[in-house]
Amino acid sequence: MIAATRYVRLRFPPQTHGLAAVLTYATVVALSARAWPGMVPLLLGGLTFVSLFLFLRLVDDLDDGAADPAGLRAGLVAVAAAVVLLNLHDLLALALAGGACAAALAAPFLPRHGITQPVVLFVAYEVAPLLVLGYGGVTAGVPPMVAVGAAVVLWSAYEYWKFTRKLDEPDYRPFGLGLGARLVAAVALSAAGVVAAVIAAPWVVAVAVGLIAVAFAAGMTSWWRAGRRGRAWWSGLTYVLAVDLAVLILCATWGVWG
Repeated sequence: MIAATRYVRLRFPPQTHGLAAVLTYATVVALSARAWPGMVPLLLGGLTFVSLFLFLRLVDDLDDGAADPAGLRAGLVAVAAAVVLLNLHDLLALALAGGACAAALAAPFLPRHGITQPVVLFVAYEVAPLLVLGYGGVTAGVPPMVAVGAAVVLWSAYEYWKFTRKLDEPDYRPFGLGLGARLVAAVALSAAGVVAAVIAAPWVVAVAVGLIAVAFAAGMTSWWRAGRRGRAWWSGLTYVLAVDLAVLILCATWGVWG
């Protein structure tokens, strides 16, 4: 128990990663549903959502060869069991959560078998977080196209975080991309959020365009600061939190939840 608590504190801090996961779940539900689900489904869905992102962290650490692989595997089993128990009442949600876990576990086998093409690896590794975000829409009980649209909106923000974190570390090269290519990919993936917004909530298109403009400007500023050994203020998790809060505030202000 002590080891598990220490791992969460160091590798999935509740005040940053945990908070981001909770806000992202709320944002997916807000974009998907016209009314909040009941308290029990919302609580079970939120716990599952956070658990799934913890599962992705455990898989990443195991894939990176972190210390105590036996402990990481035990953590994977425990989290997977919790996900199953939390979703026995909803087989569709359980299937989606299970698919996310399976995709996360399968992705690391590709590079081990000589598959190194960046596009293939990107699809293999990033389908799991997309399924996790889709889980949020499914728990809101909305039509599939709406759930997909809301998931992609938040997935684009998640990918922006992934490509713009550690800008001050030249050796960090996700999918083999250098600093400039990472920022281009981040902005391009953010553009996917605009298309998804048309499906999920057309009223948010103008806001999505504005967010992407801000993302580009912030990303370029972060790139410039990182090149001069300054702190990259508007990269990584900061952008995800900003997107979540912006969408939640807009949903509340414009009366989306009728």
